[in-house]
Amino acid sequence: MPIRWSAVRVNEAVGDIEELTKSIGATLWHIREKAQELRQIPSLPGYIDQPTATMTVKVDNFNTYIKGYIQRIRDHIPKEALEEERKAMEYGSQQSLI
Repeated sequence: MPIRWSAVRVNEAVGDIEELTKSIGATLWHIREKAQELRQIPSLPGYIDQPTATMTVKVDNFNTYIKGYIQRIRDHIPKEALEEERKAMEYGSQQSLI
């Protein structure tokens, strides 16, 4: 059964999302480092340490979650439909006169 959406457009959009997540990777790493520095402040109360520790864990998990979602979307794109659509785009959508 043919799909009604563009497999190529979905694949390209997921690629764009992947590139964006790669571009913010260094920033996320800096956030994690700063949060760890914050946790090293002497006599830090628990009500500051707890959310800071949670922030560190969330930053650590962010890349894993995003990569998983990206892969899940890619796994749901029918490979045959993607290949057929790419071929159709390459050769054009005009019908053969033969």
